[in-house]
Amino acid sequence: MVIRRAAVLLLLAGPVLPQSLRVLSEFQRVDPFGDVVAVDRTANPREILSPALARNAFASFHIAVSVPERTPYFVYVQTNPPNVFDIALYEELYVKTSAGWIPDALEPTKLPAFGILPYLPMPIPGQNTLSYWMDVWVPAETPVERVRVEVLLKIGQGWMMYPMEARVTPARAPSMEAHSAALPPATARADAAVALPFRNFVCGARETSRDEKLSVRRFLHRNAVQDLALARSLEAAPHNDLRGEILRRLGLSDRAAFCKSSFSPDTLGPEWFLRVRDLLYRKAGPAPD
Repeated sequence: MVIRRAAVLLLLAGPVLPQSLRVLSEFQRVDPFGDVVAVDRTANPREILSPALARNAFASFHIAVSVPERTPYFVYVQTNPPNVFDIALYEELYVKTSAGWIPDALEPTKLPAFGILPYLPMPIPGQNTLSYWMDVWVPAETPVERVRVEVLLKIGQGWMMYPMEARVTPARAPSMEAHSAALPPATARADAAVALPFRNFVCGARETSRDEKLSVRRFLHRNAVQDLALARSLEAAPHNDLRGEILRRLGLSDRAAFCKSSFSPDTLGPEWFLRVRDLLYRKAGPAPD
């Protein structure tokens, strides 16, 4: 109760505080200066307030923490009811590229996660933000219900909170073994990691297998493969042209023309795959009210 009251007071205080706590979709990577990576920017990013989750599946988000230098902080995640999900947190490590600093490699960290700037042993001049990948595993038998998920930031004597009302849907992804594939470079737009598995799903092709290091790109790809496995299971329903419906929802050409073309999602915006996921989860049954 004390934590919640302090969090509410800090939220009501507005943007005058030198620190901030944000939760963004997996396709919105944040640089060490608090801005979405240039190639991932979109005019209307998805607000992460009440995300729909599939069961037997991962849901992933970026957490961006902006803090003053030399001010220790802790990041924690809790749910109500408690222990509904298995939640893992990874620190996102920045790589300097021709396009600027981009978070890519992932390093597992414990909850609560401790941080401080400047980041050692590799300080970045002017850095004011650290970012994390939050991996939420939803067990197969999780009830279809709403679950409150709170990301908490303790800095100094105060707390900040980012509250979400996660909606566990009837969708249940098939169990899968670990899947490796060749990935695009870190400088590519975040959704490039899902474009190839999407095309292969629509056109019935297979990906080239290749081991890749633990990274944002690898988990983006994993999540897409997971969702497309769900899509294949939904196709078992009679008279279900799911692939055609997905293409129409995205404003793309019919399946035959799409498979003959060279698919580039540049005109769709970096979060286009969230629309595919929304459709799949709705097809599996209504989410809780």
